[in-house]
Amino acid sequence: MSNQKLKIDNKGFAVFALLFGIIGLLIMAHHIVSYENILRPFMDYLIENRIITNDKSGVAFLRMFTNESNILVDIWLVLFALGIFGNKKLYALTHKEWLRGAITLNIAVTGIIYFTVLLPSSQPFPTEVNGVSTGGMWFSNVVNYWDHLITPVFFTACWFFPVEERKIPKVKYGLVYLIYPICYFIVCIILGAHDGFYPYPFLSGRQMSSMLPGLKDQPYNPVTGTLLLVAVVIVLSGVFFGIGCALNAIHNKRVKAPAKPEEKA
Repeated sequence: MSNQKLKIDNKGFAVFALLFGIIGLLIMAHHIVSYENILRPFMDYLIENRIITNDKSGVAFLRMFTNESNILVDIWLVLFALGIFGNKKLYALTHKEWLRGAITLNIAVTGIIYFTVLLPSSQPFPTEVNGVSTGGMWFSNVVNYWDHLITPVFFTACWFFPVEERKIPKVKYGLVYLIYPICYFIVCIILGAHDGFYPYPFLSGRQMSSMLPGLKDQPYNPVTGTLLLVAVVIVLSGVFFGIGCALNAIHNKRVKAPAKPEEKA
C-alpha cells in the first residue's frame, strides 16, 4: 500500500473532519450548559449514585482533562479542514506531526482511562429520578459516549494515517508531547490550592493523604502531600511519555522517508 493511500489530507476526509469537529464543539457546549440547566436539580442523586463525581460547571468544568482533550481534537479537525480547503497557514500548522501527536496522545489517554477504569463501573444518566422526569438528561449519555469513546477511538485511529510522509524522532517528540500534560497538572494544582477544586483526587496532596493507608488516620502533613504530588506528576509523565513514544513508533512504521536531518533524535 502506497503512502498516498495512507494519507488523510483530501477533501473528502476534510468535510468529515469539519462536521465532526463542529459537532464535537457543540456537544461540549451542551455538556457545559446542561450542568446548570438539566443536571443541577438532580445533583444530589447523581453524585450519590456516582453517575458524576462533582457539581462543578462553567470554567471550572473545563479543568477536566477529558473536556480539554476533546476540545483540542475538535479545534484541530476544524483547522485541518480549513487548511485542506485553501488556508495555507492552517494547512502547514495541522501537517506538523508533533502537534497532531501531542493532541492524539491526550485523547488516547482519555480513551484508555475510560475503557480500563471508568467503563466497568459507569452508570447511565437516568430518564427519571424518584418518579420525576429528568427531561433532556438522556442526551448526557450521548455526550458521555462521544467524549469518552467515539472521539478517542476516531482520532487515535487517524494517527495510523500520516499527514507527514517522513519519520519523526520518537524520543524527541515524546518529550515535546509532555509539555501539555505537565502544564495541565501544575495549573490544576495551583488553581486547586486557590479555590479548593481539584478535577481529580490525585492532584490534591490532602485528598491523596486521606485515602492512603498509614496517612488517612493522621493529621495532614503539607510536606508529605507535596511529595505525593511530585511522585504522581513524575509517574504520570512517565506513562504519557511511554504512550507517546509508542504512537511515534506506529507513525514511523507507516512511512518510509527518513526524518529530516535537523530532527533526528
